[in-house]
Amino acid sequence: MKNIFKISLLFLVVGFTISCDSEDDYVPPYNDISSLTFWTSPNGTAFDTEKIIQIDKFIAFQDLSRGVVSHEWKIKEGARFLVDKLIETDTIYTNYLSSNSGFSSSNNLVNVLFTQLGTTEVHLINTFNDSVTDAVKEGDLWKVDKIFTIEVIE
Repeated sequence: MKNIFKISLLFLVVGFTISCDSEDDYVPPYNDISSLTFWTSPNGTAFDTEKIIQIDKFIAFQDLSRGVVSHEWKIKEGARFLVDKLIETDTIYTNYLSSNSGFSSSNNLVNVLFTQLGTTEVHLINTFNDSVTDAVKEGDLWKVDKIFTIEVIE
């Protein structure tokens, strides 16, 4: 009986040792995922692409996408990028104009001032290695050109 107990214990120890592998083959899915996600102010929510804003006011746009290969915000004439750090309670934003951004930015967060009445667009152009929502395959990459329609009123 004593030998049966020792043999059983030996099999348990050997079985446990063999089953414990030093390599961790599990890779959490969130490490290598691609997703298109963005946020806009005021009262921003994900996938909010139409806004109405008063002239000479700004909207913050933030790209929260994962697995991005390249990323760019594009604006049109009548819109200007503001610096990242500004005081939102100010009513005049000319002191916060970004001097060297032109009409595109690769920042994840951009503040865009709208200075002309009418309808304008802001584009978020991202490329990914993997397919995501609204993506179109271009060469080896997947490209998304998300258009935000902004109605600027008085």
